[in-house]
Amino acid sequence: MLKLSRRNWNNVLIFLVLILMYSLYDWSGSNTASVAEPTQLVPEQAQLLSVSVGNQRLVQAAGQWQLQPVGRAGVNAQQMASAWQYSILQPVSLQAQQSWVPVAQASVQLVGELTPQIWLLYPEPAEQNASVTQQKYLLQQVGQSQLYQLSAAQARLLFLVE
Repeated sequence: MLKLSRRNWNNVLIFLVLILMYSLYDWSGSNTASVAEPTQLVPEQAQLLSVSVGNQRLVQAAGQWQLQPVGRAGVNAQQMASAWQYSILQPVSLQAQQSWVPVAQASVQLVGELTPQIWLLYPEPAEQNASVTQQKYLLQQVGQSQLYQLSAAQARLLFLVE
């Protein structure tokens, strides 16, 4: 039997724990930089305060979501708020080009955050969109390189695009 001092046994245990941690670490995840996993538009633990799209502002007043100024027919403020809070974004492996011009921009203010999140909406390039009848869109958060695909219905609900 090995005779080791208490200090040496501690060192052996430390090395065994390090080896165990190293062997259990998921190294496969570190090489998958091509496309991220689906993510929520507004983080699950965050609370939506307001959304500004163009001259429209989605705010909560007296416990109800409202679009201000009033007058946008066919837009349900509660549905729009739910879309912002619970939409799941599907990442794509495209990179935004300098020549792309956003068709809409949204400023999303979350409770407890000092600066708003700015989201840009781009029309999907023609070479990527095989179905000309169904326009699709790409969404990007300012300061991030990841793009997400949106359907026309999602873009209509989130960004009030026609």
